[in-house]
Parts: sequence; C-alpha cells; structure tokens
Amino acid sequence: ATMMATASAVAQTNAKPFSVPELTQWKGADGTMMPSGRVVVTNKKLLKTAQDLCRDYQLETGKRMILVKGKPAKGDIVLSLKQDKALGKEGYRLNIDEACALTASTEKGVFWGTRTLLQMLKKQNSLPQGEAIDIPQYGFRGFMLDVGRKFLPISYLKDLIRVMAYYKMNTLQLHLNDNAFKDYFGGDWSKTPGDFRLESDTYPGLASKDGHYTKAEFIDLQQFAESYGIEIIPEID
Repeated sequence: ATMMATASAVAQTNAKPFSVPELTQWKGADGTMMPSGRVVVTNKKLLKTAQDLCRDYQLETGKRMILVKGKPAKGDIVLSLKQDKALGKEGYRLNIDEACALTASTEKGVFWGTRTLLQMLKKQNSLPQGEAIDIPQYGFRGFMLDVGRKFLPISYLKDLIRVMAYYKMNTLQLHLNDNAFKDYFGGDWSKTPGDFRLESDTYPGLASKDGHYTKAEFIDLQQFAESYGIEIIPEID
C-alpha cells in the first residue's frame, strides 16, 4: 500500500512545463491554477509589462485579461520586483500555487517571465502548480537580418520582433547596406547594384528608391523593439 501511495504521489507531481527556451529549473507540485483573468502589479514600474501581457494574452488566446491594483486573490498573476543577485538582469522566478507570483530583479526579467506564461497558457487553460527559476544561458541571443540586399518593410520587422520576444531573443542586427552578389553579375563587383536602406541627410540621394527607412521610422522601430526587451544594432558598412 505504501509503494502504491508513493507511486501515485509521483504520478501527480507536475512535470516541467514545455517552453522555448526550456526552463532552467522546475520543482513540480500537485494540481493546477485556473487563472482569474486578473494581473496584479506591486510596483508601478511594471505597469507597461502588465499591459503588454494583457494585450498579448488576448492576441494569443482570444480571451481577455485585465490589469488591477490591490491585494492579490486566488487565480491572479502577480508581477513583482525584488532584488535577487542569483537571477542577474534577465532571470526570474515563478511560484504557481493558488495564485501565480512572478518576481525578478529587473523589468526585463519580469517581461521574459510573462513570455513563459503566454507559452504555457497557449497550450492549456490552466497553469501547473510548482516553482521555476529561469535564467538565460547566454547574454546575447539574436541574429543578423540582411535588409540591404533584400528590403523588408517596417511592418514585417515589427512582427519579427514580436516573435523574437516570445522566445526571449534580445538582439536584432540589421545589415542596412550592401552590394548584390557578384556571381549573378558576371563576377564583376563594379556591375553589382548597391543598396542603402537608411535615410541620409548628408547624402539625400543615397537611400534606395526601391525601399528604405526614414530616420523617424527607424527610431520608432528601435523604441518598439526596446519595449519588447530587444536591442536593434544598425550595421552600416
């Protein structure tokens, strides 16, 4: 009977939830938490992060989540800032019991934690009870996109930023100017067309006619990316 009870208890312990990237640590408990549809913030610095969570939750699931102030109740998602050297600048802790407590040392850490919650809630309506510590293994998580040879509109780049943030990527390098590949132009570099994708006050005719970004558009894109925890590195050869 003792062995059966032990086996039953093990079977009920929640396995590590699936997320990309995988959670660094997970200690499963029994049972699930059904979200109340409320997000509670304990620090005004997290208001925007909470608003982002509500917005993206609706985009992902079609269901509404509202931001409230006050004492947390059963089923609430609670966002907090708490100094914790072990977490670094981007790590966070999740404690899912009757409510879900998400804490980190920085706003960026809390934001990454909300991405994990979005992934969990996209797969199922409830959250598995347990405790998680998640710390990025690498400080630089990103890639380079060549918009010099192939122009991509701002709308595409913003969609890409949203996807990157969902997977906790934090750097987007934009290769803004280059020549086409000489192999397609008889191996002669002098015959390859060159493109420059950023508006220039010094050389007004430099920007490509078939597609480029104004300075105002690019600044807006950088600010948009920053709001998602992503740094844009403009690369000009």
